[in-house]
Amino acid sequence: MYIYKLPAIILLTSLFATGCVQNQSRPSVSNEQLKSALLDTESRMQGQLRQQCERIIDNQNKYHTGLHAFSREQQSARRQLEQLSLQVEQLNDTVVRQAATKAAQAEQQLAAANSASCPHQASVTLNDKMVLGQTEWLWIEAVNRVFPARVDTGATTSSLSATDIVTLERDGQKWARFTIVPEENSDSSYEVEAPISRTANIRQSSTNEIDKRPVVKLTVRIGNMTDTAEFTLTDRSHMSYPILLGREFLKDIAIVDVAQQNVQPKPELLTDRASAMPIEKKATDSSAADTE
Repeated sequence: MYIYKLPAIILLTSLFATGCVQNQSRPSVSNEQLKSALLDTESRMQGQLRQQCERIIDNQNKYHTGLHAFSREQQSARRQLEQLSLQVEQLNDTVVRQAATKAAQAEQQLAAANSASCPHQASVTLNDKMVLGQTEWLWIEAVNRVFPARVDTGATTSSLSATDIVTLERDGQKWARFTIVPEENSDSSYEVEAPISRTANIRQSSTNEIDKRPVVKLTVRIGNMTDTAEFTLTDRSHMSYPILLGREFLKDIAIVDVAQQNVQPKPELLTDRASAMPIEKKATDSSAADTE
């Protein structure tokens, strides 16, 4: 019987407790307390926000500091690369200079060896006179060039093939500017200036007329002999040889052996003087044979 009354007792007790709770009075809160609580809450929120802002600013400062440090390191690395590039260029220049020096030394040694093993060809002489063939190499100082020349004992004066002859005056002396016409089938010609020593009167065999031709003085070398000689300027572009050596040049210095050619060694160019550069060749008729 007691067992069946226990649930009822518990139910009545719960109802009674609930009624008691509902009948209790709620505590009252004043405006000052509410305002104070709001101010405290606002203060705490501002403090938290300030702390967050300070952390953000601190992180930004750390980021900028790290960025500046990285920029400085990058600039330092760039300067090091530039220094390395400069050192590499200097090293390359040094290597090139050393290679050029060694090459020049090797060429000098080779030239010295060739000179020792192959001495310069000596001039061929007979009774203290040079032996010349029907053709010889002639060096002209004015252009520092060597040209083929024909030896002709039948001609009195020497002649030089020249075109575009212009006379001018320099320091009270007459000069001639002209173009040396090269040998047959050559594409090069050279401009020369030389003092005029006199004017030659040449009688033309075909017309019996007198042709006035300027005579210039040129320093020349044949074999190992250097001398100043006179040359009559004339257009020999139709001839096989641009230079003709006559009796006045050969007198007392040479013996001619017409059975030989280029008996004397070919003169060497001056190493301390630039050779004249060739100019454009003008069209000439080179079909005729040398009949002088």
